Amino acid sequence: MTETGRAQQMRAAIHASFSGALDGLAMLALIPLAATLVTGEPQLGLGLSGWLIVLAIMSVLGGVLRYRSSRHGYLSTLNFMVHSHERIGDALSTLPLGWFRNERSGELSRLVTQGFMSTAQALAHMNNLMFGNAATLLVLIIGSWAWDPRLGLTLTVTGPIAAAVMIFAQALKRRFANAVVPTEHDLAHRIVEFATCQPAIRAAGRSKDFEPLEKSLQTNDKAVLKELWQSLIPIIMNGIVVQFFVVAIVTVTSYAATNGTFDAVQTIVFIGLTLRFTHNLRELGELMVGIDMARPPLEEMTEILDTPTLSEPTTPATGDGSGRVEFHDVAFGYTPEHPVVRNLSFTAEPNQVTAIVGPSGSGKTTIARLLSRFWDVDGGTIKLDGVDIRFLGTKQLMARLSMVFQDVYLFDDTLEANIRIGRPDASATEVRQAAQLAGVTSITEHLPDGWDTTVGEGGRSLSGGERQRVSVARALLKQAPVVIFDEATSALDAENERNILAAMERLRDQSTFLVIAHKLDTVRNADKIIVLDEHGQIAEQGTHEELFEANGPYRSFWDRRVAATGWSLKQAK
Repeated sequence: MTETGRAQQMRAAIHASFSGALDGLAMLALIPLAATLVTGEPQLGLGLSGWLIVLAIMSVLGGVLRYRSSRHGYLSTLNFMVHSHERIGDALSTLPLGWFRNERSGELSRLVTQGFMSTAQALAHMNNLMFGNAATLLVLIIGSWAWDPRLGLTLTVTGPIAAAVMIFAQALKRRFANAVVPTEHDLAHRIVEFATCQPAIRAAGRSKDFEPLEKSLQTNDKAVLKELWQSLIPIIMNGIVVQFFVVAIVTVTSYAATNGTFDAVQTIVFIGLTLRFTHNLRELGELMVGIDMARPPLEEMTEILDTPTLSEPTTPATGDGSGRVEFHDVAFGYTPEHPVVRNLSFTAEPNQVTAIVGPSGSGKTTIARLLSRFWDVDGGTIKLDGVDIRFLGTKQLMARLSMVFQDVYLFDDTLEANIRIGRPDASATEVRQAAQLAGVTSITEHLPDGWDTTVGEGGRSLSGGERQRVSVARALLKQAPVVIFDEATSALDAENERNILAAMERLRDQSTFLVIAHKLDTVRNADKIIVLDEHGQIAEQGTHEELFEANGPYRSFWDRRVAATGWSLKQAK
């Protein structure tokens, strides 16, 4: 919340407090009003009409104060919502890309929708009501001392006792509610997963009984049910405290009536005020619990904001502009006890293709992510243009890289806009040229609105190969010094592969080209091949001819791939 929002929230609390104080004074004014009504004698210098005028004035002032309190409360809430979304957005744009795991989408979706809304409701309503109720209770306690010290003492003693029990009950409620949060995160993730993975789920015939979602629903249901039962404890505790309070006040008031301190009218009015007091006390306890329930989203937001970001240099280095990529004794693991790559040292030269091959899990994709600085290395250095990438700055590093991943994501925008992301200031001619080289132009021929066709969320209106062509067009348009192809030529049909391979040749001539692929033609034509073993170390490196003649791991890899190309399906006899 900004300074303006905090000021509005403060004004809302002040107006609510004054409104609550007037409510308390109005309740106390009922005592002399009732006495005047019964006896016909003025009380405290005012007759019946005088007290009615006082109550009317209090009612009008209270209404004005409540309106202003609500208005400032809503304004501060809007300020909180806008500022919170902006802070989360700013934080997400600076977090390491490795932070964005699959399950994060569900957690973030729940936080910025359901989470922020529950907190906003607390700010808009519960917060002001709490201040108002607290002020009402305080005025009634002070008024009771002025009217009769015995009643004042009773309220003063029982009030803190009730508050202590409510705080304890609130702590219990918070502990029980915290147990539900992890199950809600998992459920949100599974719902997003179920919605986005429909093709795979339906292909498996599991569209109606997706087990991970069903399990998550059952776990969440059990956690919520358990939390509801456990919540009865603080509710019962609050109820007992309120009933104890009522009995104490009624007892003191009845005693005062029997010894002549109060007459019948005063006794009845005070008992009525007692019931009103307990209503405010109970409502205050419920509001405290409600406000506390809005705390988890704030804690989740704080956790995101406190997540360490990648270090940024005060003055980014410039480098020599060569586009050379150097790995020097690089080591990295997603967890400290399980290193993925170790002792990596190689150089990718400008205007050359460096292919990285190896078995599954050897760290091929990790190399691409480390160069893109999704994470920082655990040991060693990665240099681009002769400078450690940690000293380049994220903005400068991303300007030097183009990345083409196997899983391409397109935004719910036009085809041209998705290509232009590579370089927003490119001219229409440059966009068309890049599209032509990547084979995207032919795609527009079967789209209803050509270049202006909206491709849908994730590019669902295009095939996987077509989406990759769009991604290649982005890389061509960006003209970055370094291009990373992460398995970009796997699982493509002949047409798409032909277009992408042609675009790769174009990129090869203008950039340092790192490719992680399994296609034999791509690997064979590389200027340098880096072969990784299952431990994430370099087993050997060189050209295709050198490694083939060496008869090592690369030769085994090549022989297996060649054998696989001869596989075919035969009809069973």
